[in-house]
Formats: sequence, C-alpha cells, structure tokens
Amino acid sequence: MPLKQALLTAARASGLSILARKATGSQLRILAYHGLWVTPGYQFGNRTFISPEQFEARMIRLKQSGLPVLPLGDAVDRLARGSLPEAAVAITIDDGWASTFTHMLPVLEALNLPATLYATTWYSGRELPVVGLAVHYLRAASGRSDIECGAIIAQIEALPVERRLDALRRFGAGLGVDEAWLSLRQFHIMSADELTEASRRGLDIQLHTHRHIDVNRKIDSLALEVTENRDFLRSAIGNYHFAHFCYPSGATHERAAALLAANGVQSATVDQTGLNAPGADCYALRRLLDGRSVSDAEFDAYLSGILHYTDSLRALMTRKPREAGFRVSPAREPELATGRSGRPVRRRQVATR
Repeated sequence: MPLKQALLTAARASGLSILARKATGSQLRILAYHGLWVTPGYQFGNRTFISPEQFEARMIRLKQSGLPVLPLGDAVDRLARGSLPEAAVAITIDDGWASTFTHMLPVLEALNLPATLYATTWYSGRELPVVGLAVHYLRAASGRSDIECGAIIAQIEALPVERRLDALRRFGAGLGVDEAWLSLRQFHIMSADELTEASRRGLDIQLHTHRHIDVNRKIDSLALEVTENRDFLRSAIGNYHFAHFCYPSGATHERAAALLAANGVQSATVDQTGLNAPGADCYALRRLLDGRSVSDAEFDAYLSGILHYTDSLRALMTRKPREAGFRVSPAREPELATGRSGRPVRRRQVATR
C-alpha cells in the first residue's frame, strides 16, 4: 500500500479524523474541478476531466458528510471575519467546459449544492473546440506517441479561426479516431447562452481571464484580461458581482494580488492543496483539485482536515514529487492550460493551443 494511503487508512481507523476536524474546524475547505469526460472509449485526463459518475458520487459523498457547503463569496467573507461554521466547504469549477453545463450543473441542482464557476471566455464566443487539448487527446487515443503535438497545434493555430476546426477534423480522421469527442462537445467551452442559463439556474459565475493566460509570464496583461473577461460575462449575464478569480493553471506572480485588488477582485484561488485558516491570504486560497487519481480516502481526509497532518508527516518521511503538467495555449489568442502543479508557480510550456 502506498505510504499516503497507509497513513490515511491508519488515521481514519484510529479516530484521528474526528480530532482533525475539530482542530481545523475554523479553516475553509475548497474543492476544485475542471470538466467531465463524456466521450466513450479512451479516457483522457486525470484532474482535467473526471467521469460523470465520479463527480456525482463525490457530490453525494459531500452532501452525506453533513459539512456546511457555502457559496464561495459568502465563505470568503466569513473566513475574513472568522465566522465560518465548522469545517465549511466551497465548491469551485474551473474553465467552463461544456460538460459543466450539461452534466455538472444538474447534479449540483439535484443536491442543492452551491458552486462557483471560474469562466474563461475567449472560446465562449466561438463554436470551436480548444485545439491544444483536442490534439493531445487525438494523439493519445490513436496510440501514436511519435507525433509531436506542438508542431501540429502550431500549424492549426496559424490558420484563421474559421479554418481551424476543419484542420483539426482532418488530423483526427488521419489518425483513425472517430468524432464522438466533437459531437459531444468534449473540448468546447460553454457558450454565452449557456453561461446565461447557468447563472439563471443559480451557478455563481466568476473570473478566470479572457484568454486563460499564464499570469506569471504575462503579468502586464492581467488587468486587461480581467476587464475583457468581466465585460464578456456582463454581456452574457448582466450586471453581476464579478469579484472572485482563479489563476489559470495556478500560475501567479508577486504583483498579481495588487493588480487584482485594483480591478475589483476580492479573492483568488490557486492549485495548491491545503486548507485556509482565518486571516489567510485571500489572493492565494488553497484547494483540493479532485481527479481520477484522488481516492475516496483522500477526498474524505481533505474534508476532515486529516490530510493536512498526513501530508506534513509524509513530507518529513519522503520528499513529495511534483506532478508534471502541460500547457496548451493558442498562438496569439487564449492560453487555456490544464494539468496540475503542486504549488502556484509558472508551468512548463509544452504546446500551444
């Protein structure tokens, strides 16, 4: 049994989880998701896409835990005031994949769970799948490890936007991969109409930059990106309070907090696993990024607070390796990146989307 699982199993069996919940009761838990994998056959992604069944099971597990689940804005305000209910949880979803609207929102509605979507918006105005991720998927599904994705993505994205879909379809056909991923909108971002409808149904929509930029590399573009992102969302949703932000791919910068504050942003989340104590930096709120590789035991341990202690112990016993991520970003347009880093730092650029 891996060391992490052994520690979690021992902690749960000994009753330490109950003590951990009490000890960390004033700290905010934030769950993070991206999209769901709805395409039959090859399963792509780990923390970028999980199955609809796993997401529903997680939400049922959360509901049955009895922990208070708060809207993000309320949770952030109460964290600052030190008035959170014990072991409070907030749910966040990054990017705004089409499956958020078609599959995740109905689950949240059925369980009456509030959630926040950090929506990137460049693709929302275009009926175009995210090229970079689609290319990576097509290569993986075909088993063609000899293909250099970066070169293919660069070729497609050098084309005018209206010609990119045809080029992407030709690439997939040449690899013998069927187009279920396209008909199911696996790599599409929610449209403006879907954002409007999701907001009407109670999903809190917040900021994620317009082009999903790497904030560390493009810090000078952050203010404009937030403005364009907010303007697009206002055109779809109306005069909503857009005041919460998620760093795309967790990449941040020492100047980011001040720039966000100056542009009306009150909080920001990163991809670093952890809890958030009263007085925590509201521009570096930590989360648990759920995924296929996250066991039920680890999910429960995060909610109870025991993961905070077992991770500290494990770090003393063995150095924790970083999980390599990948960046896929469109030339001259969005930098919609996925993958997970162990801390909010600049990601390695592998390909353009």
